[in-house]
Amino acid sequence: MPCLPNLGSKAPDFTVNTTFGPINLSDYCGKWVVLFSHPGDFTPVCTTEFICFAKYYNEFKKRNTQLIGLSVDSNASHLAWVYNICQLTGIEIPFPIIDDSNKTIAKLYGMISKDMSETSTVRAVYIIDDKQILRTILYYPMTTGRNIFEILRIIDALQKSDCDNVVTPANWLPGNSVIAKPPKTYKELKNTMKNCDKKYSCLDWYLCFINQENRQNMPEYIDKSNDAKYIYPKQKSINKPNSKRNEIQKYKTVNPNCPNLNPIVFQYVLGNPENLDPTYLDAAIYAFVEIDDDGNLSVPSPRYLNQMLALKDVKPSLKIIAAIGGWGADGFSDAALTPTSRYNFARNVNQLVNDYGLDGIDIDWEYPGSGASGIKARPEDKENFTLLLTALRDVLGEDKWISVAGTGDTGYINRSAEIDKIAPIITYFNLMSYDFTAGETGDRGKKHQANLFDSNLSLSGYSVDSMVTNLINAGMPSRKINLGVPFYGRLGATNTKSYDELRANYINKNGYTYNFDNKALVPYLVKDGDFAMSFDNDLSIFLKAKYVLQNCLGGIFSWTSTYDQANILGRAMYLAINDTNNFEDELADIYGSVPDLPEGNVQKNI
Repeated sequence: MPCLPNLGSKAPDFTVNTTFGPINLSDYCGKWVVLFSHPGDFTPVCTTEFICFAKYYNEFKKRNTQLIGLSVDSNASHLAWVYNICQLTGIEIPFPIIDDSNKTIAKLYGMISKDMSETSTVRAVYIIDDKQILRTILYYPMTTGRNIFEILRIIDALQKSDCDNVVTPANWLPGNSVIAKPPKTYKELKNTMKNCDKKYSCLDWYLCFINQENRQNMPEYIDKSNDAKYIYPKQKSINKPNSKRNEIQKYKTVNPNCPNLNPIVFQYVLGNPENLDPTYLDAAIYAFVEIDDDGNLSVPSPRYLNQMLALKDVKPSLKIIAAIGGWGADGFSDAALTPTSRYNFARNVNQLVNDYGLDGIDIDWEYPGSGASGIKARPEDKENFTLLLTALRDVLGEDKWISVAGTGDTGYINRSAEIDKIAPIITYFNLMSYDFTAGETGDRGKKHQANLFDSNLSLSGYSVDSMVTNLINAGMPSRKINLGVPFYGRLGATNTKSYDELRANYINKNGYTYNFDNKALVPYLVKDGDFAMSFDNDLSIFLKAKYVLQNCLGGIFSWTSTYDQANILGRAMYLAINDTNNFEDELADIYGSVPDLPEGNVQKNI
């Protein structure tokens, strides 16, 4: 067993070289420090840990905590590794990693275990407080990655204890009750029991709980983010304000026209949901449940749907929705045709919701009254669509999520949906504000597929802004419109690439040059002087999220999570809505500046 420093003692100081240059531990006096060792660079478990530490770096910063990594590898190895991580995932490692190739710090802190390895450090964590006192030591087996949320929870608990002179019970999380420190004298004991009903909830004289909601001096470090482990009060409704959301608003732009509107962030999931990060989501939509000509439903990949539902164990407030239909899915016209067929479909949907424990459904009928995708279509589909949604709401009840996936072009509004009539029925209208060039070839295909505003590189009459305006003018309240962004690039009708593919092989690679259209507010690629690909990135997603906030829209979503395995765009959507100002600063550091939205685009119908 390695020789460990003592808890409660001053942490051994050191002067070392790191990936950020020379540092001293004493430089961080006044900050908390998480010093963590890893067995080796370019190893699988360690790589996932560093990605997670980087992903939650801002959470440590909120707690006045500095991360410092360490292994016995050289500084050159560390630099090559973090560069490799960035190349593979797009994630920068924002904290220093110590070069301890001579094992000085590893021996000083007891990081070498001869029974496991004499040539690498064990997986250890040392939490050092702002007075440089060692408060926590955690050891993990070589085969098991660290739980980042547990490290954050321990820091929360220690800081809570220091701030309020209390202790925390088993499984404590911020927002839960804490325990008053036991009395040290008989006089204190009597005083405790005397104040039990007023101040404490006592099981006995030594076990008195304090409800944190009644405390006046709440610590400022308590997490304000929509984190996977830090959603303590459950949301009563996805569109109602709660304490967690109100706290977030100090980090984002709040529209005075809709101060209590809390835009949601969600993703459609087509295929394997293994990369889905609930940290960045209020909801996730499984795609797709299939419908047959008789209105019967089937789930083609129940394993994937169950994987999504299991995310509720991590984040209970997460809404899991099933999308029914999709492009080329037939059966809706027949299901909507008569009162009997409509209620038969509604009962089938209700059975699906109950069988899986879903929070609601998304109707993806593409499109009522149109047979362009090869489906059956009737002139009366438009009116029948309203009646079908009415039957769904009647059977599912008022509390279930019912959304419609549709577009905002005039053809859809005139032919497919009675916008003003479906608006009171549905929870959200998920605006598919992309694929503008999906049916185009030649020069018309060499245009933006999801431009926020018009430019000389966009199709006339097609922009996100025009579609939002069309829907609002047709009677859809802005608060019910969710703005869709593509996690893929497109060139005309046939050429599409996932964002992962674009990052790996196209953006400033293999002859493709990155450009940004400051009028349309979206990026695009050029090759040999010709328009080569339209796509969205973190900058354009930020601007679209800002548009959501300024126009009092219901939220923002993506199609689809599987095209962004590293969650670069998923993270951008979440931070743009929930940590707007800080994320704008981050983007300004990357791109040099962030364009402004044009004035006068704010919608009126909330």
